[in-house]
Amino acid sequence: MGERVMTQEESIEYLLRRSQRKGDTFPIRREFIQARVEGRLGEPTTGPGPLSDLLRAPHALELLLLVYAVTTGGDFGVTERSQLWGRAAGIYLLADRKASMAVSRQWQHLEKLGLIERRQHGRLKRIIKRRECGLVGESSEAYTVPTGAKGDVYFRVPFAYWREGWHQKLDMPGKAVLLAAMSRRRETFTLPQDTRGARALGLSRHTVTRGIDELLSHELLVKTGAEEVVNVRTKRGYEWVNTYQLAKPFNINLSNSEIERLKAERLEVERTEDERLEAKYQTLKEVELTAEEVELLVLGGNARRKARGGGRLRHPGGPGQASPGQPG
Repeated sequence: MGERVMTQEESIEYLLRRSQRKGDTFPIRREFIQARVEGRLGEPTTGPGPLSDLLRAPHALELLLLVYAVTTGGDFGVTERSQLWGRAAGIYLLADRKASMAVSRQWQHLEKLGLIERRQHGRLKRIIKRRECGLVGESSEAYTVPTGAKGDVYFRVPFAYWREGWHQKLDMPGKAVLLAAMSRRRETFTLPQDTRGARALGLSRHTVTRGIDELLSHELLVKTGAEEVVNVRTKRGYEWVNTYQLAKPFNINLSNSEIERLKAERLEVERTEDERLEAKYQTLKEVELTAEEVELLVLGGNARRKARGGGRLRHPGGPGQASPGQPG
């Protein structure tokens, strides 16, 4: 009988639990998706972040996301066997030495991008995460906890990415667009599908379109309408673009300004509804009949019907109930 080996799911859960993160989420700076770069004339603009270099390296992306989830303090490093990393990232599921070579190639790729650093730790390698911008010139920056201030914006990724199996259900276009959508930090947002906008994310127009279609088919992305935006490259100077919302469990990223905007919007809706109800109440109050007026209407109707030889009107109080002052 062969010895039992941890499954991919068990390996992932072990790593997630050892992180001891509150809320079961982990942060990633927006610069991992979209970096600030210099334009042709030296002006600041946006360009692709390191994610664009991982589109053809799905196992490296999975390893990096797990490192981001697990490392929480100290030197922001983690030491585990290659076999565990290999199983968790779906690289190599058997418990033999081939896992070391397979995983080592992925670490090497991430190290060249300046996203991690490897240090010898006894017989194992310690993986230390670097700042999400990767290489800046010839070097990378030491990792620090993101503050959320301007220039240090981050978004949160839920552990549900693994626990609900999205790491297996989604292909790379879907994963890339999912990360880009979460980095928007708005309830409703647009996703650039023109060539220039897609390139700013380090993605091709085809990749963005495929990723959006993939998320829509899995109902992780919901199309909410369309918005007219400035585009001086069109004849009108404007164009209509689709707007989207993320669905659970990925709809957890809202900026402070977006939260305040939504609060103000809800207060405005509530105020408008209160005004509508107040106006309706005043209208009803103006036409509302008093009890005495109802009695006069009933008595007057009975008198007219009696004069015509008809039956008596029923009182609003109930069937067969006599009106006040009349015999039962």
